[in-house]
Amino acid sequence: MYAIGIDLAWSPRNPSGLAIAARERNRWTVREAIGGLRANEDILAYMDRTVVGDPAIVAIDAPLVVPWERRGREGDRLMTRLFGPMEAGVYPATRRGLRRYGGNRIWELVAELGARGYRHDSNLVPRRDTRLVFETYPHAATVALFELKRTLKYKARQGRTYATRWRALRALGSLLLRLAQFDPPMDGIRRILERDVRGLRGGLVKDYEDRLDAILCAYVAAYYWTWGTRRCAIVGTLEGGYIVTPMTLAIARRAPPNSPVFAYDGGRSGGAGGSRDRG
Repeated sequence: MYAIGIDLAWSPRNPSGLAIAARERNRWTVREAIGGLRANEDILAYMDRTVVGDPAIVAIDAPLVVPWERRGREGDRLMTRLFGPMEAGVYPATRRGLRRYGGNRIWELVAELGARGYRHDSNLVPRRDTRLVFETYPHAATVALFELKRTLKYKARQGRTYATRWRALRALGSLLLRLAQFDPPMDGIRRILERDVRGLRGGLVKDYEDRLDAILCAYVAAYYWTWGTRRCAIVGTLEGGYIVTPMTLAIARRAPPNSPVFAYDGGRSGGAGGSRDRG
């Protein structure tokens, strides 16, 4: 069984990241973490060589279902209600907005994965072999898994210095190493981390950022496959657009009661979160 994370750029002109982890004896080990991938064919080539026809679950950081031209997704609005206080809200995805960046490559990738036997669905049966692809969002996942008060500022933004980004990338690397103690555990990350991020600038820091985001997506894939909606939530719907994210009871309380666009069973199962001491 494989867990695959894709930090997918909306435009093929920009680089994407890919991480592939394999499951052995209830532990996941990162086999590859690659940045700088441009075309869908490059992403698929790595997957084809590693996964072949084995069961695999794929988590993609990109809007996979965008039904409306100008109207935002209801699930995106709820994500911002849930995660906005931790600065992990999302911009509403519209077809008009995605077209500006060449967003068709997202849906073409999903179609190409479908041709390889991957079913696109926000629902799954935990711990059952499958070939499945779904949408996730790394910032929200980081907040929920590690119970952060706010997101780490490692993305390039106007006015944000390299020193700020380097500190955040070191913090993210330290958090990812903690996944070895989570349930399920994930190893193989230390060898991928840069010893000194202070030397990374321009494309090099973007490549590193994409690799770490892809590892996080791969962990979300493994986590969702293990726990389903006991520890993850489906925010939105498959028809109207959705995001699958790790969830905690504290964050879930921000959702409206009986919301039709929020599926989470953590309150009934007696626990949520990713630490070794839970669930």
